[in-house]
Amino acid sequence: MLLTRKSNHAGAASASGLVNSLARGVSRAIPTMDRRAFLRRSGLGVGVGLAVSQLTLVQKKAHAADAPAAGAEKKTVVKRTVCGHCSVGCAVDAVVENGVWVRQEPVFDSPINLGAHCAKGAALREHGHGEYRLRTPMKLVGGKYVKITWDEALNEISAKRLELKKQSGPDSVFVVGSSKHSNEQAYLLRKWV
Repeated sequence: MLLTRKSNHAGAASASGLVNSLARGVSRAIPTMDRRAFLRRSGLGVGVGLAVSQLTLVQKKAHAADAPAAGAEKKTVVKRTVCGHCSVGCAVDAVVENGVWVRQEPVFDSPINLGAHCAKGAALREHGHGEYRLRTPMKLVGGKYVKITWDEALNEISAKRLELKKQSGPDSVFVVGSSKHSNEQAYLLRKWV
């Protein structure tokens, strides 16, 4: 049996009546809010959230600090320096204990980097003092790296560079000295090679 609608009039009236009654119920349940009330309630919600986030829910255990060795004085000096990775000139505070650079601190009053560092600048100390840095030159022999002396490394490099210059001319070797060099310094460095 096929049912067909004879008229749209009754269905439309009942559907709009349902929508109207739902709209009235929602407007009574949730009163209208103007912009000022919205901002007030939003500010209150954010303030409560920040206050709750500052509560310490878990107390950390207190640990006693290690006692300094008898007779050993730590001489700590903070030296202001400049990161050497590029020509921007970001400031770095190097913390030096007994002549050894132990850590670095941000320089918030620097007008250049405002205390921030790029990834290379954040790892600046590791280049000279990291435990994984190479301390001796190494040469690839038979698929494995072997340690060689500094004299051997310098002699091999200079001989190879002279050989390349002799075979292909003075413009065959490209040298990148630093981004801090002027064009003239870079030209002279290239001609020196």
